[in-house]
Amino acid sequence: MTKQLPENANLEHLRAQAKALLRSLRANDPAALDQARALNLTPPFQLAHAHLATARAYGFPSWTRLKSHVSGLSRRRDAFFDAIRAGDRMTVARLLDQDPDLVRSLDPRNFMATPLNAAAQRNDVAMADLLLEHGADPNARSGWWAGGFTPLELGDERFCTHLIERGAILGAHACARLGWVDELRRLVSQEPGTVHERGGDGQTPLHYAKTPDIVDILLDAGADTEIRDLDHEATPVQTQVLNVPVVRRLVERGTVPDVYTSITLDDPALLGTILDEDPDAVERRVNEPGDPKIPPAPGRHAYVYSLGYVLPFQAASKLGRPNALRVLFERSSQEVRLLQACWEGDRPVVDRLLATEPGLVSRLTPRHAEVLGDAAWFRRTETVRLMLDIGVPLTSQDREGFTPLMRCAFFGYAELVEAMLAHRPDLTPTNVYGGTALNTCLYGSENGWRHDGDFPRTIRLLLEAGSPRPARAFGSAEARAVLREFGVPA
Repeated sequence: MTKQLPENANLEHLRAQAKALLRSLRANDPAALDQARALNLTPPFQLAHAHLATARAYGFPSWTRLKSHVSGLSRRRDAFFDAIRAGDRMTVARLLDQDPDLVRSLDPRNFMATPLNAAAQRNDVAMADLLLEHGADPNARSGWWAGGFTPLELGDERFCTHLIERGAILGAHACARLGWVDELRRLVSQEPGTVHERGGDGQTPLHYAKTPDIVDILLDAGADTEIRDLDHEATPVQTQVLNVPVVRRLVERGTVPDVYTSITLDDPALLGTILDEDPDAVERRVNEPGDPKIPPAPGRHAYVYSLGYVLPFQAASKLGRPNALRVLFERSSQEVRLLQACWEGDRPVVDRLLATEPGLVSRLTPRHAEVLGDAAWFRRTETVRLMLDIGVPLTSQDREGFTPLMRCAFFGYAELVEAMLAHRPDLTPTNVYGGTALNTCLYGSENGWRHDGDFPRTIRLLLEAGSPRPARAFGSAEARAVLREFGVPA
């Protein structure tokens, strides 16, 4: 009996199926052997046999024909979603006329988003209408493993209102996210259990709460303040860490705070209590093991996306929380005090600390020295210069093996690269991707998401300093032009 090829079939999944079938054949599984006998396949079984059997099971005469078909589907699907994201309704309409099933496809490059989700992410009402006219389901969820998103969990108020008029069913998650108090009260009164339902990423409506009023409605109906989503292992207060009124209300209503929610509130007493319970938190980065309140997560903890891989004092600086900065400084070791003063560009405090303890810089561990890489990444020029002036080493490598030089080279921050090269760093270390500082710069010239650097000058500086050269030129057109000047072949 021929199986139906999944709407979102991909080659990796089919290859995995074939490999699983091969294992079953070699283990003499009766069903697998029956499948082989039907095709006159005999031992010793090879991967080619499993490929053929997989293709025939889906109604294709050969593995090559199956691959060609799936590759064509993938190309059409990618072009379809690219056109949605570009707001190109003419191309979307043409592709749907050619392949109506695209309206039910999911985008593997965007967390298995539906077409309407892609339109919702840019609040494109006209695109939504086009998709609906071609049969898109306004209530379909994305195919994400931890919990799918509906368009109402992604679009703005205007977009969602329009979609509701076109058949989308309003739920508690959308009400909480949009701050629709009356609608949420009505839903909760009709079905109190809705406060426990999981939506996108496995979040509950409380994870989406936009305002303190929404928090109160959900908690009064029995919502759990400590429930964690499935993808990022975050409680509602951690998900909402940048929403100060909501964080404050959740803490008032009994949620368990941590060091970062305390920093958000700039509450010195609360932060002091947290550090009394867990003194090591003052030196622990987001997503670093050791904090039971911020556990490891399949998709990294939510704080990685809202705050970054930061130390507490970096979060307080980023959010502009002076009380938290003061408490953190008071509770830190001398080494971390030095790092915090450097981060803030406070040279008088740096000088005072070094006058009191002249050997302080020598006590910095590689983990401490990663702060120099952070400053390079965020282009904190004064911080970088100050840390270089006092002798913070350039040899530290972060979780991806990036040195501070690699971190500023990735964005083409020529002035920082030049400042670091004056200290004659080793140009041969590689990161986990196999790239030197120069390779990292070349890759960033084409793939980086910031465009305020000077890649040609950065590349010249690295080459003139003696960086190992790639065997072949790569990167942006400007980058390749500089490499040609230095004799690197195309």
